[in-house]
Amino acid sequence: MAHIIALQGIGSSGKTQTLIQVFGYLQAKYPAATVQILHRGTIDIKVVLRDINGKVVGIESQGDPNSRLQHSLAEFLTLKCDVIFCACRSSGMTVNWINALSPPHNVQFVQKLRAASNYAIANSADATALIAVAGL
Repeated sequence: MAHIIALQGIGSSGKTQTLIQVFGYLQAKYPAATVQILHRGTIDIKVVLRDINGKVVGIESQGDPNSRLQHSLAEFLTLKCDVIFCACRSSGMTVNWINALSPPHNVQFVQKLRAASNYAIANSADATALIAVAGL
């Protein structure tokens, strides 16, 4: 059973940047981890990290409607990810795709608020909090 942690918020609230920071922080914390890059765009990522505290972790930063999120979630489950970090909107199809996986998977939505200022500091703090939520 996977633990799916969905960073939920409106467009342009910093979800993608926060999840990219999660990826960077996990790489720094677990330098021996194996990284499989499934997509690396100019803005977003889709990666799988193996041996993160004995776990397989998937990260999908693209969470817009009509994005690859639905396919990515299925792929992460096929790859036996223990923890999946993903972005999604506040409501609509992206939330439905994630909710469709519970049960049997443990789904947890974490709200991402748009920072009034200091976006980088807010995203960094949110990334650290997501890693803590996952117990990594």
